[in-house]
Amino acid sequence: MPRSSKKKQKKAEDFKKVKLKVGKKKAPAANATDTSFTARAIVVGVQSISADKSAQLTNSHNHTLKELLAQMRHFSAPTRKDAVVGLGDFAALHPAALRAELGAVISATVRLVVDNEPGVRRQLLRLYGTVLPTLEPRELAPFVPLAVIFTCSAMTHILDDIRADAVKFLDLLADAAPATVAQFAPRVLPSFFSLLETSTAAADGARAEANARTALLSQGRRLAILRSCHKFLCVFTRPLVPSSDALAFMAPPPAPPVACTEQLFFPDATAPFAALNLFGEADAGSSHDADTATDAAGAVRAQSTVALDRLFPFLQATWIESAAIFAGGNIGADDSLQLCSLTLQTLQVLWRAVYANAVPPHETRLIGFLRQCSTFFPFGKDYSGDTAVEDALLALNTRVCELAALVQLGTKVDSNVDALASSDVNSSSEVKPNSDVGLARVFTRATRFMLQTLGHKQTRLVRHEQFGELLAVAWQLARGGGRSDAEQLLTAIMHYAGVCPLASPSKTLAIRFLTCIIDAQWTRVPEPGALDVGSTQLAALTSAWVLQLPKLLWQLRDRNLEASLAAAAALRLVCQRTRLLDTAAANTLHASLAPLFGVDVPGKGRVHGPFRLYPPALQQAVLEAVACCPRSPRLTRAVRAGIADCHAQVRVLAHEIIA
Repeated sequence: MPRSSKKKQKKAEDFKKVKLKVGKKKAPAANATDTSFTARAIVVGVQSISADKSAQLTNSHNHTLKELLAQMRHFSAPTRKDAVVGLGDFAALHPAALRAELGAVISATVRLVVDNEPGVRRQLLRLYGTVLPTLEPRELAPFVPLAVIFTCSAMTHILDDIRADAVKFLDLLADAAPATVAQFAPRVLPSFFSLLETSTAAADGARAEANARTALLSQGRRLAILRSCHKFLCVFTRPLVPSSDALAFMAPPPAPPVACTEQLFFPDATAPFAALNLFGEADAGSSHDADTATDAAGAVRAQSTVALDRLFPFLQATWIESAAIFAGGNIGADDSLQLCSLTLQTLQVLWRAVYANAVPPHETRLIGFLRQCSTFFPFGKDYSGDTAVEDALLALNTRVCELAALVQLGTKVDSNVDALASSDVNSSSEVKPNSDVGLARVFTRATRFMLQTLGHKQTRLVRHEQFGELLAVAWQLARGGGRSDAEQLLTAIMHYAGVCPLASPSKTLAIRFLTCIIDAQWTRVPEPGALDVGSTQLAALTSAWVLQLPKLLWQLRDRNLEASLAAAAALRLVCQRTRLLDTAAANTLHASLAPLFGVDVPGKGRVHGPFRLYPPALQQAVLEAVACCPRSPRLTRAVRAGIADCHAQVRVLAHEIIA
């Protein structure tokens, strides 16, 4: 009994009701928080929009640069977004002030690359897309390392949308400061590898992992990543590109520099004649320098080899998945066609960087990829419709032809090493046939495609950029194939040079290409595997083309100055340095050159030719070509009668030729 009464008493204490009394304050709750405080003074900040900042540089909302940069670290995403928008407004109003504080601006904004809010990143992309193109690469170079660090961090972020936006930031940096960004390839390329989930393990495991990754990535996401990867690889491998000239592939190899020539002229040097290596003293130093030298091109080629190893499984899986568009026949400007184009573009950059002139037979990956491409090659053979799709198909076919030519050149070099090293390499009529029948058929189909694109069966003219790529591939096919292939390809190029419009830049490029072929045959030391233009058939084709140049100069007049100068330079080269023209051909050339200066027409007197309408530079080039021709009384009289109203310098040069 006493025990139960104690329980009731404790229960009553827990739920005891406090009685309120009149005039008494209500007792505070048990969980109430005391918010009372004491302070000597309270300072209330003034709003910046109402402050007087007439002496400072502000944007449209009266915010200074310092205030905008401080808001970049605000905890609220809308505030950070408004700060980025305000910074863009400030940059439009005060670009000079932004350049002066570029370091602080980059340091504050580049951290938003990994911001979790998509709206903030979109505004930052707009800001960088507006500001970065206005900056010089040297102005942006000191801050590129910090930007690359945050960009690579975003490329390996756990969130997909941040990784997708990171490649866009990298594209903006690559466009603004390409040379500086390319220096960070050891950091950027692994980020791309992690994006594409390639593997350096066994072939089966890498292929399975790449296939799994392509299944996870949508076509749009793959397009964005591959486009950015291709752009960065182009920037990174730019040191391996000899020149921006469309005919840089035909340039002669640079001569090896003469080492230590300056020491020969200074007797007070430590070893003035060490470069002669009279007593073997230069062997140790040269070998040490060769081992320790860090060649930029060699480093780029080594990293490109790693990139090819890591990216090839993903690129191959993407090609297998996207190339199904060619099997159904429903070809259109969709993501699949763009993926095929980007895959071949990326591989083209890599095989050009790793294997410049020939793909060796041990490169089984590219050879196997060529076999896969040959299934649908040529792509879109009977397609006719959208111009953009036709250009994309032509680019695809051109790259496959280039890969086929490089594989054929690699097989030729590997199988005919002894023949290429012998002195009678140019006298061989045909190359050694390829032991692989499948690859030989692919090479034959590539040659046939080039003949159909440039020869008499061509259905449309290509753009100037496409024609430059076709010339490079045709040159590789001519060098890799037999003499009959070379004759057919050169005939097709001469035909295309004749049908393309007079005012087009392709006319100039075709003339320069054929001139380089003549120059390589007659004025350079023959290289192993070089094209033999001195054969009977090729010499006849080249001679016939040369005899058409005076007529071309007449037709061009002043429509295409570059093409006219190229034609005059070709005439000068042929007459001065080659033996392409015999006596009969030289007489024909004289008869064709004389009307350029004028002709005597019965009943009308003297009728001047287009020479008087040429600019002084072209007149001088034509006279220099005439000076290299064999003497002809008829041509001399025509020159004397056609220089009456020409420039004084041209008349002096003409009188020297006549004398």
